[in-house]
Amino acid sequence: MTTQHETPGQPGGDEAQGTPTPTTSNLDEVTADRDRWKALSRQNEGNYNSARTELQQLQAAQQAAAETARTEGRTAALGEVSQELVTAELQLQAVKAGAELPDLSFLDLSRFKGENERPDTDAVKSFIESLPKPTNGGAFPHLAGAGHNRGSDKFASFDPNELADFISGGTFL
Repeated sequence: MTTQHETPGQPGGDEAQGTPTPTTSNLDEVTADRDRWKALSRQNEGNYNSARTELQQLQAAQQAAAETARTEGRTAALGEVSQELVTAELQLQAVKAGAELPDLSFLDLSRFKGENERPDTDAVKSFIESLPKPTNGGAFPHLAGAGHNRGSDKFASFDPNELADFISGGTFL
């Protein structure tokens, strides 16, 4: 078995070691291949940029749709409970003012709704202020002669009619 040692520069010298000798046709093929891969890379980069832009647009549209849905849901929920909120506000303001509310089934409660179906406190307050106030101020009179206050000079007996007249301020039937 003999081995051949060829000197570089002779035909077939580099091909035996695995590296082909560059020729113009081979160089043209490599250049064409490189240009093809560059074009594919640029095309993929363009596809990526357009997909990213589309994704950002879809995310923005999704966020806007979610916000719209939240607003609609909030409005619908407030619409369902707005009657109860208005009723509670009327009762609260009436208790604070010491007024007695009329039967709420005869009131148009939508008059007392403000922005976003919430109770309009100014409308409720003006309505409550227009109601007549109780004559005795809503407080119980001092009952002298009853309980531990016995011995008053305002009345001497425990007659139920006299006590009723005293408690009601003399307007007992």
